[in-house]
Amino acid sequence: ILESRERSEGDDSDVAVTVSHLNLVDIAGSENASQTGSTGDRLKEGGFINISLFMLGRVISQLSEGEHFVNFRDSKLTRILQLSLGGNAKTAVVYTVTLVGIEQTHSTPRSASRAKAVKNKPVVIEVLSDAALLKQYAMEIKTLQNSLAKERSTDKAQEVDKVILAWSSCSLVL
Repeated sequence: ILESRERSEGDDSDVAVTVSHLNLVDIAGSENASQTGSTGDRLKEGGFINISLFMLGRVISQLSEGEHFVNFRDSKLTRILQLSLGGNAKTAVVYTVTLVGIEQTHSTPRSASRAKAVKNKPVVIEVLSDAALLKQYAMEIKTLQNSLAKERSTDKAQEVDKVILAWSSCSLVL
């Protein structure tokens, strides 16, 4: 997991910071205990891998079906990948298959098609320091004050024009 922070305007402390994350994850295939002959800790690790892969598949299915609630908390893997899978991110998933494990490979294309159906709509989010927020709010207040002053002066000019028009339409008799 890589994190990048970029300041948008020079190196001042009162500017916005854009934060980016890059997750590169190599997820092994499912572990079949009868084929691997694993025992002890290796067998236990294989079980955890299978549970994580199952939970990941479930999360991807829920996301691809557009469900409103997706439970990312069921495994550490889905928690780590939460922002990449269902968050504000561009996501690319690469699935590979081999002829060696052709029986296990049947589920890979189905998983890939479900992952392809997940649609994120990422937008750039800037993290602002307190100083940057104050600066932004001060600029917004100034803009609103200028707009208000302009409206007030326009209203006064219109009132003056109305008075002049009213006076000019009256005939002055001496």
